[in-house]
Amino acid sequence: MKINKIIIHVILLTFLASCAKNPVSGMPDFVTITEQQEIGMGRTYHQEILKNSKVLDNEEITKYYVELGEKIAKASHRPNLDWKFTIIDDPTFNAFATPGGYVYMYRGLLAHFNTEAELAGVLSHEIAHITARHAVRGMSTAQVTNILIGIAASQVPGGSLSNSGFNLLNQIINKGYSRKYESEADDIAKDYLGKTGYSQDAMADFLVTMKSSDELEKDIAKKEGRPASVGYHGIFSTHPATEDRIDAMNETESLEGKKNKDEFLMMIDGLPYGTSDDEGYVRYNVFYHPFFAIKFTFPKLWNFQNLPDKLILTKNESQIMLMADNILRDDIENGFTPKEYLDKNIDKTSFLSTNTLIEEKELNQNKLKGYTYLYETESMVDKVYTRYTVYFDIIDKDKKPKAWIFVKKLKEIADDKESNIIENSFQKMTQDEIDKSKGLRIKVIRFKEGMSYKELASNSPLGRFAEGKLRLLNGHYPKGEPEIGGLIKIVE
Repeated sequence: MKINKIIIHVILLTFLASCAKNPVSGMPDFVTITEQQEIGMGRTYHQEILKNSKVLDNEEITKYYVELGEKIAKASHRPNLDWKFTIIDDPTFNAFATPGGYVYMYRGLLAHFNTEAELAGVLSHEIAHITARHAVRGMSTAQVTNILIGIAASQVPGGSLSNSGFNLLNQIINKGYSRKYESEADDIAKDYLGKTGYSQDAMADFLVTMKSSDELEKDIAKKEGRPASVGYHGIFSTHPATEDRIDAMNETESLEGKKNKDEFLMMIDGLPYGTSDDEGYVRYNVFYHPFFAIKFTFPKLWNFQNLPDKLILTKNESQIMLMADNILRDDIENGFTPKEYLDKNIDKTSFLSTNTLIEEKELNQNKLKGYTYLYETESMVDKVYTRYTVYFDIIDKDKKPKAWIFVKKLKEIADDKESNIIENSFQKMTQDEIDKSKGLRIKVIRFKEGMSYKELASNSPLGRFAEGKLRLLNGHYPKGEPEIGGLIKIVE
């Protein structure tokens, strides 16, 4: 009986699929999800994205972006969808689309366009994924492969997204689409560019920037001694090789059209670059976090990562982690000390290892009381040094007390002295510093006689790899110089 039900279900799904037509090609399409369900899925997913992401708070740029997206959507194969265009305030180099007409652009990607036509090209590409129903087609195939997912048979009218459906859609979006779908979206995007009067070369132009971004990341990662994080749509992307996509775009005739370079650059003048003020930012090898009112300096050869739950600094095989933990003011008032915090929270033993205490001492650093332990940890194969340090941040009476924890894994004891530069510079920001604090911003300037990327990099807050980052930002990586008198982007 159960088997018969499954067979009937498969037959029903196949029948539904046979009745559907692809909005782009007009040909029969294998989809088991109705347009109503598709819209419902997109709406549900959109709500989750808004819950878990910060939307860019810039009315002028948002209005510009939304109007451009709507213009292209009206020229698409599905103009009647209720299209939504969102800029996520995140430095990630990415964009994506979800079923039902939802298109997302990360601030980090927006900063790297050099013409309105390039932005229009990526918007067209993401719109194409929706008009050609790529996510829906991918989900339909998976559904028939595993009937138990049961997305199309959602019990909620209007297409609510079940847990299994949400997981599948999330997987498709995060991993990227198939090579076939990406190539198809490129072709459709080129068509949309032509329909809206933009240069059809713009898509290929930005594909070159995508390729350059991966090349720069690989170069930086090699110098920093870490794995490279490359790929549009994330590290698990199934996009065709960028060079192949560029070649494919160039094989077909491209219509000339508007690019609107100056208009676009002037629009993004002042756009935040890198991590936001709320997340903390690096300027000239100094990390500032205005919300927590802390700052510290780190040596130039130390690599810096700002992650959601911690900061990581690395040099060769040595690593420093900085984390924050809430502590009770009541505990502080009852005499709870930094030493007691470390004794309570750190594991001083290691399986199959010998730990030898080298140093412990009380600290009073820049008005912050603390304590530190330094251990030598020797295993059967290796010997490392670990320093645990905590500072109590109880200065701000209107904020929760915090414990700032440094965990240093050092390959050589000599690295302890250099890494102490970081700890010794750790301090509270003054109110004046907080008031004047500003994260990195895109600044549009006119390229003048005598300027060069090398010279601009020497005065840039971007630090060690400033020249490569400025080149990428302006579409000139690894070589080339802007035209005299033309507009370019720098970071200040």
